Amino acid sequence: MAQAQSNVRPISSSGRLLTIGQVLAILNREFPDLSPSKLRFLEEQGLIEPQRTPAGYRKFSEQDVQRTRVILELQRDQYLPLRVIRDYLEQLDSGKTPNLPQVQASVAKLQPKNPIKLTKVALMSETGISSGLLQDAQTLMLINKEPFESSDLEIARAIVHLQRFGISPRHLRGLKASADREIGIIEGVVAPVLSKNEAASKSRATHYAQEIENQFATIRSELIKSVISKIDK
Repeated sequence: MAQAQSNVRPISSSGRLLTIGQVLAILNREFPDLSPSKLRFLEEQGLIEPQRTPAGYRKFSEQDVQRTRVILELQRDQYLPLRVIRDYLEQLDSGKTPNLPQVQASVAKLQPKNPIKLTKVALMSETGISSGLLQDAQTLMLINKEPFESSDLEIARAIVHLQRFGISPRHLRGLKASADREIGIIEGVVAPVLSKNEAASKSRATHYAQEIENQFATIRSELIKSVISKIDK
């Protein structure tokens, strides 16, 4: 993690400069969860770079405020992880005109706007999964109990598709065990953050969890692609 103190800009005499309180007064109307600790967290991550007074107090320019607004909008509206947002802003800073990547479905599902609840009949109707296949998936804890949520819906669809290749839930034991291990790692990382019980603790923990999950997904995907690429040679 970048240390904000080592890269702070000295205070500038040009332009209007705002305190943290004034920045919150401007942005809290759009982002009520924004707090001083959240702003400091964004600074720690290298996303914003406020100036400092000789006494060390942060001062934000109007450009800093607009940059913060863009970051918060990308998080809220497109569910982009901070790593992607940072890369996007760095390209803008270098004079490029980058395109925002497509939002990964796995990221978007972390914060569904309208969580769904499905009955067994509705799940079977939506996915085509059979009662027996559903029971097998539930026995292995791949799918939760009724009422079913969006994650259960997507897993059920994937199981139905995999069945075409002769892959049944019992073949997915290792996949479930691997996911449980990843969840354990993520929980271990975010637990100390949540224990601080600060206003931005949940937001910070969510960001960490998303960042870690994205890196896990990248490694998993690349490992599999490296094997698949050899099939066609």
